[in-house]
Amino acid sequence: MILHCDSNSFYASCEQIFRPDLREKPVAVLSNNDGIIIALTKEAKALGIKRGDPFFKVRHICESNNITVFSSNYTLYADISRRITSIYMEYAPDIEEYSIDESFLFFNRCNFSVQDWYEIGHDLKQRIYKEIGMPICVGATPTKTLAKLYNKKAKEHGGVFVYEPSKVDEFLAQTDCGTIWGIGPARARTLLSHGIKNALQLKDMPLFDAKKLLTIQGFATVQELNGISCIDKVIREKKDVITSSRQFSKKVYDMKTLECALVQYTELAVERLRSQKSECGAVSIYISTCNYYAENPDEQYSNGAIILS
Repeated sequence: MILHCDSNSFYASCEQIFRPDLREKPVAVLSNNDGIIIALTKEAKALGIKRGDPFFKVRHICESNNITVFSSNYTLYADISRRITSIYMEYAPDIEEYSIDESFLFFNRCNFSVQDWYEIGHDLKQRIYKEIGMPICVGATPTKTLAKLYNKKAKEHGGVFVYEPSKVDEFLAQTDCGTIWGIGPARARTLLSHGIKNALQLKDMPLFDAKKLLTIQGFATVQELNGISCIDKVIREKKDVITSSRQFSKKVYDMKTLECALVQYTELAVERLRSQKSECGAVSIYISTCNYYAENPDEQYSNGAIILS
């Protein structure tokens, strides 16, 4: 069995950990340059803003509805993610950190009952909330594709949703193809043009047709929907380029502030470099003004330098 664990509104929930007075209240988090909404709680979504909205366009909505807005703090988010992962590692013999806020937990040799998996999922969910303060959802299925799908449904089932062979077809019949991991809107339109409207029809699709319409990835998706695990654990390779950057939420006029920021983010980049045991071949430094707040395009500025080591 594979458990897919996904933190709810991760960036916003991280901010709420240190601001418990904001629990169950609308919260939004902005991108590096405070230009775009990149995370928000369900309470904020209910007020009409969505991820990807330019902040200047929805600022009035945030102010009139008392939505608390944070600049992004990736150092904090990475630290919370590491704490959560350490708990995952206590439960599963093998894990895959898929992203900063979601992981796959592999239990390949554990033959538990459906009720056992529900208990494990709820125990994991409760422990992470108690020890860290992060709400998560858990989907438990035989494959990664189904696990991602069941995780979405977990929000409607108390945060945990477990695969049951006798009920999977009914669930897939109610699931749009576009919501399946690896399909997306474009491939969903291709499937619709061939009369395939839901995930159950995709599951029953001949493998030859799946490969022809959706390439080898679609072939794998159909197998995964049938409970056959064929998407392996991803082993992260060393990064060839390490980036550490941040833009300011307020206008900066003095060199000292820029120098302090440069030192801080250089230290973060070096930490990542050492953690993957790599050597540095070149250092690139860049600076630019923010597009969102410039009144005169002629005032835009950007520059950079590269030093080979």
